[in-house]
Parts: sequence; structure tokens; C-alpha cells
Amino acid sequence: MTPATWPRIALLGRLGTPQLACLRSWRRQGVPCVFLHVGHWPLPGLVRSLLGVPCVHLGPLAFDDPAWVARLAQALRDSGAEAITCVSEPISERLWALREHWPAGVVVAAVPPDAVRRLASKDRQRELARASGLQTLSSWCLAPGEPVPPLPEAVFPLAVRPDVAAEAVPPFKVEVVADRAALQRLVDLQFPGSSPLIAQPLVRGPNLLVHGWREASGRCCGNLGFAVEVKHRGLTVVMRPQPLPEAVAQGCGRMAEALGLQGVFHFEFVVDADGVPRFLDLNPRLGGTTGKALAAGFDEPMALVATLRPGQVPRSRYVAPKLAVSGGKHQALRALWGTLRGTSTDADYPHPQRGRAVAALLRYLLTGRDELLRAGAWRSLLAFALYQAGRVRAGASSGR
Repeated sequence: MTPATWPRIALLGRLGTPQLACLRSWRRQGVPCVFLHVGHWPLPGLVRSLLGVPCVHLGPLAFDDPAWVARLAQALRDSGAEAITCVSEPISERLWALREHWPAGVVVAAVPPDAVRRLASKDRQRELARASGLQTLSSWCLAPGEPVPPLPEAVFPLAVRPDVAAEAVPPFKVEVVADRAALQRLVDLQFPGSSPLIAQPLVRGPNLLVHGWREASGRCCGNLGFAVEVKHRGLTVVMRPQPLPEAVAQGCGRMAEALGLQGVFHFEFVVDADGVPRFLDLNPRLGGTTGKALAAGFDEPMALVATLRPGQVPRSRYVAPKLAVSGGKHQALRALWGTLRGTSTDADYPHPQRGRAVAALLRYLLTGRDELLRAGAWRSLLAFALYQAGRVRAGASSGR
């Protein structure tokens, strides 16, 4: 398949690190693309020029506004886009729901809405994982305001998450509780009728990421494993490629097939004291580790292209012969500072081995790869920095 026959892809969203990784990948590989930017502040001309790809500003997301939907449809028509994708499940759901408004032939290159709905619940994800043959953690589902059942002291500390993140009131991502009293206080903080809470034994890691890709028919599919060497405040900082246990690879494949996943996605596991990977989460989209995977040698944006042209894109175009350690150096510096100050959280890894964490971070800072700081990509890095600085200034001005 030659660059002349690549599909033209539209990317909808703000300019974050996953979007930057996509635009860089497609530009390097010769894939025609257009960035459909959403937000209150348009991309400055200099930022558009430095990015090196066509950019269209659509204003804030407004799928309920027919005029905004018409502008998006016109942007797709004007750019000649054959596919549209994003880095957000809610956005992908609306793209699918409104697909009759898009020009003929435009494919929504994102997870189908029925799969998004099935994956919204952490408890349902766990059931699907178990049915696919994956190992999971013990789990308790707790309703807001209800008494916490008697739990053995041995299961604490527990990591607690909302079952449906969008329905947690007040919202939170994850909390670590040391005992039953602390768990009851957290349950009582949630408003009646909001999302149940899922409590699981805290396993400090390491985490295992499985990046996968799949064409709708299942003909083009695969996965790669990455061990998370450093995690700080919920973010993957450093990850290292590693071979996947056969049982994990097969279980991920079965779960992706059962859900009818298409495009790209990634599973998250935590490895327990016995070395068993335990399923935690499935994110059916591009995401926060897209740039890190790209730096490691797995070109996830090109894998997405491969799912749109099954059988036509050789694996060598998106999986390097030798994958490498990668991460985020700005995140590594923040993690190093936090580790030295002793402000690491219970969910950080490695924890509480401060010396081991510092050594891993220094080793990565000296030798690891970072897509954001990729050699030869200074123009798009400058564009990203200028855009982020502009957003900060605009936010500060509006808050006065």
C-alpha cells in the first residue's frame, strides 16, 4: 500500500499529547489528515503552521446544536476525509449516533457505542474479563449510603473506584482506604443514587499494559505488552516492552471479540505477589500511553490505519523490530521530585522503595525515549508548547 492510497483521516478534539502523537505519526508516514480542533480558543496561525497539517477550528463541542453538526459535516466534506476518530468515548458515541449527518463514505474509526455502554461499568468489565478467561481481583460492589459489609482485615488496604465514573457524585478517580471505617466514610460521601463503588485489594504492581488493534471482521488484529516500571499519581511514567503470557494474549483477544471492538484499545492489568496479571480496566480508544507506545516503537495511530485497510498495511509499518523503553520525561521529573520529597501516594509504583524508584527514574531520564521530545520534531513540540501556554493565559484572563 502506497502513501497515495492511505485513507484521509480527520482527528476531532483538543491538542493534547495523544492528538499530537497521532498527527506526528500520520505526517511521518505520509497519511493525509486534518485536525478538527474544538475549544473556546482557536489555534493561532503560528501553531497551525508549526503542526504542519491542515487545521479547522470548530469551537466548543456542541453535538446538540444542528449548526455545529453542520459545520463538522462541512469540514469533513471540504477536507475529503474518509474516516474520523477521536480520543474520547463520549465523543465517539456522538459521532456514531449522528453518522447519517456525515458525508457518504466517512467511517467512524472508533469503538461502537454498544461496546462503550457495556464497558462503562467496572463491575461489568470484570465479569467480561472473567468470562474471557482473564484473572481478576476480588471485588465488592458498595451502594452509596449503605452499610459496608464486614470484611476481613486481611483484604485492606483497598483501592476504591466508581463503578461508572461519569455517575460518581462527587466525582473521583480512585481512593485508597486503610480500614472498614475509612471505607464507610468514603461510601457515605457519595450522593444517594450516584454510582456504586467498586472496592478491590490494593496491589501495588507493577502494572501490565496490553495495546491491541482489531479490524471489525477480526482479520487484522494483534496485541503487544508493556510493563509499567514507574507509575506516579495514577499516570504511567515509564514503560518497558515485554512478552505477553499466552493466557493473557488469548484472553484479551477473546474479550475484544466478544465486545466487537474495532480500531485500537488497551487493557490494564496489575501483577500480584505471585506474578499473576489481574485485569483492571479496558480503554477502547487512543489514550494517554499512545505517545509513549509510539516512542517505544509501536505506532498505534498507524495500527488504526491498518484496521481501516485490513491486509494492506504490513505490520512493519507500525511495529518496530525492536521495541524500547519509553515514557514522559516531564512526568518523570515530576515523579522524581515527588519521590525525593516523600509525597508519593499508596498507589505509586515502586512503593515504598524510594531508592528503587529514584534509580528507575534517573535511568529513564538518561537513556529512555520520549515522543514529546523526539529528535527532529521540534516544530510540532513548539506548536504544542505555544498552544498549552496560550490556554493557560486565556484561562487566567477569564478567571479575573
